[in-house]
Amino acid sequence: MSRVNPPFAVALTGGIAAGKTLVSDAFKKLGAAVIDTDIIAHRMVEPGQPALLEIASAFGAGIVDERGRLRRDRLRNMIFTDPGARDKLESILHPKIREKVSVAIATVKHSYCILVIPLLVERGAYPGINRVLLVDVDPETQIARLMARDNSSRRQAEQALASQADRGQRLAIADDILDNSGPPAEVQPAVVKLHEKYLRLASRQQPIP
Repeated sequence: MSRVNPPFAVALTGGIAAGKTLVSDAFKKLGAAVIDTDIIAHRMVEPGQPALLEIASAFGAGIVDERGRLRRDRLRNMIFTDPGARDKLESILHPKIREKVSVAIATVKHSYCILVIPLLVERGAYPGINRVLLVDVDPETQIARLMARDNSSRRQAEQALASQADRGQRLAIADDILDNSGPPAEVQPAVVKLHEKYLRLASRQQPIP
């Protein structure tokens, strides 16, 4: 059974390797409802899914392996080096993701929900968002984390950063900023404070007539 009134919705965003999953997991531990657009997108490109067939048609059969699975590394390289490829992928996935997010929000029973939207600046705001939380780190930290996480070169890490909006653009749309440049242990206390804040804000939200 869905809610009569929509929940207070917080968009959680941040650049690549900023630590968005660490933060969203911390919200989950506190009982917050979390809707992750990356997870939705991953499910859409499982073998046999219509979106994957569209991607294969747009990018060529070589984007899918012999088992019918998306070659994520190959697609990642394409979109990091070719803005046109990113736009093509977005045109396939983004409308479908928006639709599924709307459905997911309608089923939330909690007073507020976290919408994890990594490319919020690039894609534009989703309907119903009340607030934007930015997980922020400096570019050098992102590069170091990317190189360690993906075993990539500095050049590859820099290309990945360059394919996204810059830090200033993300800061410009943020209502709340969580500095995640420190150790992971510092995240949970910061999230507890935000969780309490969002509960207060959600309690003040006027019901829809």
